[in-house]
Amino acid sequence: MEWIERFIEAKLNPIYRAHYALWIHWWPLWRALYSGRNIQRKWEQFSLVKEGQYFLDYGCGTGDFTIPAARIVGKRGKVYALDCFPRQLKIVEKKSRKAGLSNIETILSNNNTGLPDECIDIVWMCDVLHEIEQRRAVLEDIHRVLKKDGILAIHDSMRDKVLSYTTGLFSLTGRDDKLLRFVK
Repeated sequence: MEWIERFIEAKLNPIYRAHYALWIHWWPLWRALYSGRNIQRKWEQFSLVKEGQYFLDYGCGTGDFTIPAARIVGKRGKVYALDCFPRQLKIVEKKSRKAGLSNIETILSNNNTGLPDECIDIVWMCDVLHEIEQRRAVLEDIHRVLKKDGILAIHDSMRDKVLSYTTGLFSLTGRDDKLLRFVK
């Protein structure tokens, strides 16, 4: 099934890129007005983000979750904002400066994090896993950087398909619709 998705994406690449160009303009508005608040309530429900944590926002986009996470983890914590699009990271940097946050570091990558082993308390992936070509390789790198008691939280429309990629790496410990919570 995945090969079909990749084939369609490759054949429709110009359409896919046009879709992305439109998406980067309306999606932040959608996040700010509706879905972002609901997802952050789920953070509370699952006790995901806490003061002092090291947090990786994998596929951070324009920082809709990076900024709130940085406020929660505070000065004792740190947020890594990873995205494959430099434009997105520039927006995150601008937002963090405007918010007076100095605990955010951006990472330009479309695969590996480049972070040391077992340095992250929580990895947050929101609506990004379905966009990644090398899903298993990315999840293996995330497994490497997560601390032994670390949490991987995935919010994605793939829902149960996520489980096929996490098998052998992570154990599901909670779920609520599109949000899945895993431990090593």
